[in-house]
Amino acid sequence: VTWNSKIAHMRSVFNLAIEEKILPQTENPFIGVEVNENKNKKKTLTKKQLTTLYLTMGQFEERERRTGDNHRARCALYPTWYWLTVLDTLRYTGMRQNQLLHIRLGDIDLDERRIILCSEGSKNHYEHQVPVVKWLYPRLEILLERAQAAGAKPSDPLFCVNYFTAKTDRGSETDQLQTIKSFFRRLSKECGFDVGPHRFRHTLATELMKAPDRNLQMVRGLLGHRSIATTMEYIDINLDIAGRALERELMLYIDVEPERGEVLIR
Repeated sequence: VTWNSKIAHMRSVFNLAIEEKILPQTENPFIGVEVNENKNKKKTLTKKQLTTLYLTMGQFEERERRTGDNHRARCALYPTWYWLTVLDTLRYTGMRQNQLLHIRLGDIDLDERRIILCSEGSKNHYEHQVPVVKWLYPRLEILLERAQAAGAKPSDPLFCVNYFTAKTDRGSETDQLQTIKSFFRRLSKECGFDVGPHRFRHTLATELMKAPDRNLQMVRGLLGHRSIATTMEYIDINLDIAGRALERELMLYIDVEPERGEVLIR
């Protein structure tokens, strides 16, 4: 929670109190006290990094196949099929880590190809839905089947690795959070670069926002943003494309005399 988000909350509270005459004052003391935040570039994963990431998981998948179940407890990347499902879910939906951990079996509707992201797991406490794309469908189908076979009910969390390990209990939310942190910590070490849940979210949004004229509202809905300004932060200007577009626009009102190099504005 940032200073500005706290200020926004207090400003809303004071506005209501002033409107309802609960407070005698007429001016809101929380207007104009925001601080300018440094907006760093969103950290994303390149295509090369994504390739490395999946190749690394493929190597551990083969190693797991050779060594068998007895070695699973020794490696945070096992079972690989489960963690590949986690990676693909983050990659193809752009959901947050907390939203992933709050998904219940009953929130997955493969017939309608959608996932319900409950308000409890959302940063803005707002429920919304995301589609299940064709690359994600088979992995979720297998995960659902295996979770149900392990005794999970519709109201139980779907992304719980303990269903598929030697552990007898499912663990708390804190346990599941530590497990996923351990996975990404080990994966980052094996890949040689930082890999985290939010990088998949940033990567998906950044790629889609390369064409904001087509995808702005879709990205806003997909990421569950209430403010379009938040979605706009994912626009990363490609200077080559911007340069060509600028030249096309300038050609509409600038004449160039090739012989003398003179520029005449129409």
